[in-house]
Amino acid sequence: MSATADISSAAGTHDKDLVQLAGYHAYKYYDVGHVEILNGKYFEVIDTEYDTLTGLDAMAVKNLETDELSVVYVGSDQLIGDWLKTNTQLPSYVEPTQMSAAKKYFKDVQDRFGEVSSVTGNSLAGANANAVGIENPNVKVVTLNPAMLPGGMIDSTKQYSNITNYYSKYDVLTISQDTMRYSDRIPGNVFVINNGVSKFSEIIGNHKGYPEAKLDGEFKIEIGKKGEPGHGYIHVGADDHIVTSIWTGAPLYGGQTTRIKINEEILHQLAGGIKSEVKGRVEIAAGYIENSISIVQDESVEFNRRITQLQEMFQMLFEDLAGDPIFKGITTTGYIIKSYIDTLIELLNTAEEKCRFLNSVLNSKPVEIIEHITSTDISVESIFAPAKEYLLNLRYDVNELASSAQNIIRNEIPDIFKSKKHDFVDAIVGELDAHYMIIQDNKVKVDSQLTMYGEQISTIADVFSFVDQNSARYIEKKSSSIEILKNSQQKVMVSLKDSPYLENRMKLKELHVDFVHSMLKNKSMTILMPILVVIRGALRAIEGLLESAIFAIKAATNIAIYGNPVSLFWSIFTDYDEKVKDAAKEARKPIEEMESIIEGLRIAMDRLMIGLPEMLNNFKSYIDTAIFLPSKYSNIRLYNIASSSIFDEMDLLFNDITQQLSSEKGKAIDAALEISKSVSTNIRILKEQIDRGTI
Repeated sequence: MSATADISSAAGTHDKDLVQLAGYHAYKYYDVGHVEILNGKYFEVIDTEYDTLTGLDAMAVKNLETDELSVVYVGSDQLIGDWLKTNTQLPSYVEPTQMSAAKKYFKDVQDRFGEVSSVTGNSLAGANANAVGIENPNVKVVTLNPAMLPGGMIDSTKQYSNITNYYSKYDVLTISQDTMRYSDRIPGNVFVINNGVSKFSEIIGNHKGYPEAKLDGEFKIEIGKKGEPGHGYIHVGADDHIVTSIWTGAPLYGGQTTRIKINEEILHQLAGGIKSEVKGRVEIAAGYIENSISIVQDESVEFNRRITQLQEMFQMLFEDLAGDPIFKGITTTGYIIKSYIDTLIELLNTAEEKCRFLNSVLNSKPVEIIEHITSTDISVESIFAPAKEYLLNLRYDVNELASSAQNIIRNEIPDIFKSKKHDFVDAIVGELDAHYMIIQDNKVKVDSQLTMYGEQISTIADVFSFVDQNSARYIEKKSSSIEILKNSQQKVMVSLKDSPYLENRMKLKELHVDFVHSMLKNKSMTILMPILVVIRGALRAIEGLLESAIFAIKAATNIAIYGNPVSLFWSIFTDYDEKVKDAAKEARKPIEEMESIIEGLRIAMDRLMIGLPEMLNNFKSYIDTAIFLPSKYSNIRLYNIASSSIFDEMDLLFNDITQQLSSEKGKAIDAALEISKSVSTNIRILKEQIDRGTI
């Protein structure tokens, strides 16, 4: 049986303190004599080593509560000493000069001030701290996102149990080192903690474990904008995310912690820890969820506006696609293009009248040349009747195009918001809202359960010595205590509601957008493209007929004037040819004007047909924004990750609690263990539900 652990003094210098010193305070370059409060403890800077030739920056601090000494190395802050002369040497087998200087400084502090109990550092400073740790096994070393050591420094046969390295979940350096297979150059234990956020803008803060400066005295970053729904903060300080035993303060990583002898005092300490630590952390997690809910509710309120904006965007993009003002309104009534068609019909009627007049002129040639040439005129009916029919049909086709586009805008676009699985008119918002309602209900239950759990543990502590006596007579006298345990135990057993939502997690939106965009694109192409083809065909046919009319006018004119010597003679000595030319010119005018309009319409229609597929492809980004604003969706994910991380840490904490309780026997402890398991189970259920909103 392993020995039980002593309860550590809260005043001692723990991992949480050392991590905060390494990731935040080290970079502040305090002067000697500066006193800083960390986790309720006072630390004084008793020595500094800044701006040395090697690039080494370091300070020695004293825990004023316990007189413990710690050496704190500063990470990469100097271009030459840190980056050029040191970091670039780490992949090699050569120990950098700065690392040698770090070991020398450690020895110097010990010689001048006494025994150093701990060493810490972040990044390059973490490598310096580890270099000290592998040569001083009695010194506690704690690093945050350390750089690797040069090759050959680590003895693969040693465990280096005095060294603990904490990796932030989103740290680029440690991820890169592991990817490049340099993880064997990190001595001792490596534990991943849940601090930081998955935002590129926070890459430096993720690496240091802390933001550049505190906000309202806390290590947190701002999410969203003030005054907007969902605005809030996420606590990112690395030490906040190091899970420690309620009893000893020891980190709960690397397997089961050393056993503690459960007694009345220990149970009261557990009850106090639940009230002061666990509920406080859960309350922070609940705040993150509430911010997410605010964002979802705001998107819900904006539902009609989001639909309207998407409809207006489709209308604008489609109408602008033609690149011609004539097509403005084509998605509503098509009134502009229809007015142009009416103008074309009027011009066609005018052209027909002018051609009939030209025919009358052609047929009024002098008697002297009648016997020499046959009558020549324009076949008005064969040219203008089909053209008029095309124009009338074109008007109908434009109505059809406008009606079809309007159907897409009014019916198909609102339909893309609907859930394809659940009964939500606003798919993503509706499903998130329904999921959060369940989480909120479960969160209230867990919060209430934690309160009752703390009270129950206090009750168990109070009657601990009574209900666990072997004497039946003693138990009989204290039977009321046993009844109290049974009754309160039943109240603490809480069942949480399952959620059928977010089965695809946060990919829910991406999958929905992909599906509805594909549907809208295919439907739009199926509906609109055939109409566009018909309209373009009609315009080309009209262009052909107008060209035929111009050709016929020119041919008839030439024959009438220059068809034979007699005609040519009379053209010289009479005004016959002038009459023909004038009539022909007048006949061509409306036709040429029509040609110009038709050509513009046909070119615009070509643009529509060519550009429609690309426009529909690009429309996906607008759908994505309308379904749920990406920045807000991202903020929800950040809040969910932060909340899930806390519940993950609470799961680790309760795992330790249940392991400690399970090592003891007795009615009271059995009751406490059962309740602890119930709380632990519910924390895991709630965490799983929150997890669905993280990936």
